[in-house]
Amino acid sequence: MAVAALLLWLCTAAIGSYMLVTAVHAGNAEREPEEPVPVSAEQIARAVAAASRAPAKGRGAQPEAQARLSRNDRDIIFAPPSLRQARSEPLPGMKDLAEFAHPALAMIGIGFWLGYVVSRDRLFAVIGLGILLGAICAGVSLFTVNTRAARRAAAEADSAPAGPAPLTASPVVLTLHAIGATLTLLFAVLIAVRV
Repeated sequence: MAVAALLLWLCTAAIGSYMLVTAVHAGNAEREPEEPVPVSAEQIARAVAAASRAPAKGRGAQPEAQARLSRNDRDIIFAPPSLRQARSEPLPGMKDLAEFAHPALAMIGIGFWLGYVVSRDRLFAVIGLGILLGAICAGVSLFTVNTRAARRAAAEADSAPAGPAPLTASPVVLTLHAIGATLTLLFAVLIAVRV
């Protein structure tokens, strides 16, 4: 049964790799150049007013130096749309973290499970099960973040043209990946508790 769990885990990882490769391939496709994002006059006026209120430093400070924008003001005015979107997320960086952690934990878990299959040491099975749970949690959070991003992009597409929509996998492939993960978890739990 341990070998069956390993093979099921490998099949699930293969489906996940397929989703990752298709997402990368779709992300590298030729995109039309984005038009410059208009900045409101109000944002520029606020930034210039904040810069002019800053006291001049040093003896030889000139009035032109007072009119320079601070780094934060420039970041607000000249930030690309992708950076603005990333800053407006409830948990910035969560998608990047989950995109890295999910496959990384899955591969580490497969290594520990392979160690269990070869040595039959129960410690490897328990560690592999714990890492599998972490990989599943990272996958669920990745799915949640992607779903929210897709909803947000769809809402923004109705109001104004935005950048490219977030990449999503087909429902069939996503369902196969979820079923494989669920069955792998079931087998791993049964083996770890030795039913």
